[in-house]
Amino acid sequence: MRKDRDHLLSYYPKPEEGEEIPIQFLEFENKIAGWSPDLKRTMYLRESQGTYGLKRVRKVTLLKVYNWLLDGESVIELSNSERMQFEEVMDAFITNGGEIRYTRKKIGGKMINYFRLYKSKSLCVNVKESLLLDKL
Repeated sequence: MRKDRDHLLSYYPKPEEGEEIPIQFLEFENKIAGWSPDLKRTMYLRESQGTYGLKRVRKVTLLKVYNWLLDGESVIELSNSERMQFEEVMDAFITNGGEIRYTRKKIGGKMINYFRLYKSKSLCVNVKESLLLDKL
């Protein structure tokens, strides 16, 4: 595991295995993705026109999330299987509450995105009824 956290505090975070980022779902966006050898980065397009010159062209889902470590918005590129796994975790989150955490796992020599639901402890608060005027 790396000692610095800069790679977790970016628009496209890439946690290493064992590192987790607490996130909040914002939205999904379907795009066409392809690697640009000239720009040396992945390009995301709305339509398949304009993919000339791009390598590894594919359909992807961009998951926009609120990254609590960054205290801002981040984007995670998902394959179909990763999106289904996220939707299962999101369903459990809606039903049970808790906190969604994003990490990556190494499977077969390839890093894949993985999400898990961290069940937060319920708060036990003993509240007794009183008037604010009595406290002042």
